[in-house]
Amino acid sequence: MKKSWTKGLTQDAAKDIERDYGSAANFRERMCAILQDKIESSLKAGRSKDGYESPNWAYSQADLCGYHRALDEVISLIENEKQ
Repeated sequence: MKKSWTKGLTQDAAKDIERDYGSAANFRERMCAILQDKIESSLKAGRSKDGYESPNWAYSQADLCGYHRALDEVISLIENEKQ
């Protein structure tokens, strides 16, 4: 569990968060899988040849990169840390 989950909380509140985080392992695992699927499907859409015709292609690619970065951040917050 990342320290950002309990940063700034009282000791009791931090313990509650740690307990809830641990008890939601199945939920977090499923959420990671869903978010990974979203990344993969958006990568496929971003590689579409149709997108090259758009004069805003560069902006679309930048948006796609930001979307992936945000989803990766969420995944890193909810997945079990690698030992």
